[in-house]
Amino acid sequence: MKRCVISFDLDGTLVDHGFSTAVWREAIPTLVARKERLSLEEAKAWVYEQYDQVGEGSLEWYDLAYWHRRFGLDGTWLQTLQAHRHLIRLFPEVKGVLEELRPLHDLIILSNASRPFLEEEFCHSGLQEFPFLHVVSATSDLGMVKKTSSFYREVCRRLGLDPSGLIHVGDHEEFDYQAPTQAGIRSYFLDRSGRGSGEHVVRDLRHFARKALGGGKGAPR
Repeated sequence: MKRCVISFDLDGTLVDHGFSTAVWREAIPTLVARKERLSLEEAKAWVYEQYDQVGEGSLEWYDLAYWHRRFGLDGTWLQTLQAHRHLIRLFPEVKGVLEELRPLHDLIILSNASRPFLEEEFCHSGLQEFPFLHVVSATSDLGMVKKTSSFYREVCRRLGLDPSGLIHVGDHEEFDYQAPTQAGIRSYFLDRSGRGSGEHVVRDLRHFARKALGGGKGAPR
């Protein structure tokens, strides 16, 4: 099979949600509860409302330093990250799939995670063992959110990639399937719940590799 550039989202695709959930949905509300003398449930309700007001289409959504400043929290955002790094884990099939793809295809990561968040996950998950050509934080490196076709076209321009030679997979249907598809990139929506259906839907990365690479040479079985 022709050598391809395969692009992976990070959170929910390569790395499970344990770390990000602990930071955003537990640690930050706990710090807010302590500061404002609220119950944890009260703090969670208020913090989640603040998140929703900003929205995942905004750069600030992904910036832990911003949220520490906004809430006036004790300690540093880096301490918050480091305190939960033991929860960083790859999905079970990830290493096996990457091992089989690495000799035959070029691998990159395109993530909305901020650079510090991305580095924690990359360095403490085992992903650093693999020869990724590029590991891109959309929000930190490009000052963009990975949500539109223009983002994907800009990434291809900066990295010298032909969109038609790129394959992308991720777990956000709008950001990881619809947007790159509009940019001319062959894309797949990773739905680990198994509820989705369609030619563009895959249930895990082994399924993705078989479907995207046609089940022939270079496709994990």
